[in-house]
Amino acid sequence: VSTQSTGVHIVGQTIKCALLVHNASDLTDRLAWATGQISGHVTVDERYVQIAREQQEEVVTNSSSALTKHVANDCFFSSDPEILFCDIQLPPQCSKELKFSGIVPTHSPPSYRGSYIKYSYIVLVGLQRVNKPVTLINLPIRIINLPGISLVDGPKKPLTHPFAPREECINYEDYFMDKVQSLCCKRPRSFEVKTGDGLVSIVRLTKGAYRLGDPIEVNMEFGDLQCVRVTLKLQALETISPESEVKEETDTRCTTHDTKTIQCIHTKSTAVTLHIPLNVVNSFSTNIVLVRWQVHFDFVISHLRKSAEIVDAGLTSVSAKGLDCDWRLWRR
Repeated sequence: VSTQSTGVHIVGQTIKCALLVHNASDLTDRLAWATGQISGHVTVDERYVQIAREQQEEVVTNSSSALTKHVANDCFFSSDPEILFCDIQLPPQCSKELKFSGIVPTHSPPSYRGSYIKYSYIVLVGLQRVNKPVTLINLPIRIINLPGISLVDGPKKPLTHPFAPREECINYEDYFMDKVQSLCCKRPRSFEVKTGDGLVSIVRLTKGAYRLGDPIEVNMEFGDLQCVRVTLKLQALETISPESEVKEETDTRCTTHDTKTIQCIHTKSTAVTLHIPLNVVNSFSTNIVLVRWQVHFDFVISHLRKSAEIVDAGLTSVSAKGLDCDWRLWRR
């Protein structure tokens, strides 16, 4: 079983699959039937997450065949099963290729593996030989979903004449990348980090939205307070909705993907670059979970306001242990 191009697909896109059946024996093989479909599954940690009864009933309603029940009982989506063939004979050392397709709805969550919940998608193929048990083949695929981007309104093929029939959207990948590029274009943003004693730093970001794999460039200009050290952490947060919590006020799980520490005891300004991995998921939300991203700032501030005072105190090496310091946290 194989899918078109790669194993990464976009919600709303037609996923084309191919099944190659080969008879490697020296006898003619008789096949009763084969069917294919695409299904999505959700797995939760039952110690912290519960699925409401309405959601369980919806899961049962959306299941289009009994094949998904053999894979898992947590199917939240399945495309209509497509019959590939019925009662065929395959001669020795011969092959037969069969094609089918399916669409993941635009409101579906992306593929995600978190601490509390997991969303996964598979291409499910069922095949049975005459007088033999059913064989199931599972091919995992990755689904990407970005809020605000729909492939339904994608570009159309140009019309050659006024009476030419309108065709479906084409160039899904190009249209998707153009939309992502427009969302992630450079829109500089600036923030002031303050305490009751004064300005700690002015933080500037080159963009307000980023793609997977993009570098996050952070520029910092320090203010009146003497900042000894600053630590930046790129974190993904996973929060369970109150309706799906087993225990009230379940803690938000935090996963750190990149960390940078800057010693800035004699620094007026500095720049830091954090890198977003390619194998993570973008921010999204469902009726069960909210996944979002943040940059966590940890400032170590000395009560000595000027760098000269620190030098006079004999603390030219950067060490927070030898200073009377406060810690300040800031997230963006």
